[in-house]
Amino acid sequence: MAIQEYRDIFIDAFRSIENINQYLQPKIPLLMELQLTKRQESIILLYLRSPELNMSMIAEKLGITKSSVSQALNKLEEEDLLHRSINELNRREITLTLGKQGEELHSQFREFEDMIVKNYISKLELEEFQAARDALVKLERIIEKGEKN
Repeated sequence: MAIQEYRDIFIDAFRSIENINQYLQPKIPLLMELQLTKRQESIILLYLRSPELNMSMIAEKLGITKSSVSQALNKLEEEDLLHRSINELNRREITLTLGKQGEELHSQFREFEDMIVKNYISKLELEEFQAARDALVKLERIIEKGEKN
């Protein structure tokens, strides 16, 4: 397959992911109401998926500075989504916990995931979905390896 064919498939797949996001994003009402920046939204969604992450880990995952994470967290704290506290085991580390609004968003997010699986993903053959996942995981590893070199 020529490079152009790979490029065309990549662009088609990327557009499909963007379109899926556009169709489904309004299904999380609280997220739409909050009017967060993309960075704030990325931080809260990353935390909802991986609550063990601290500020440094979030900064690393998003490729931004801890200072940028801290600035974004100000708004997330104002909205009662996330709260910062000093880790008593390592006082140099800041831990994050969900606020009341964060817990509500987490609940809506879980319902959203369940709805996507029930209404859309379950319409695919399990083998198709596994193959798509496997291809994405393989691509992730290839990119990760390429970026480390």
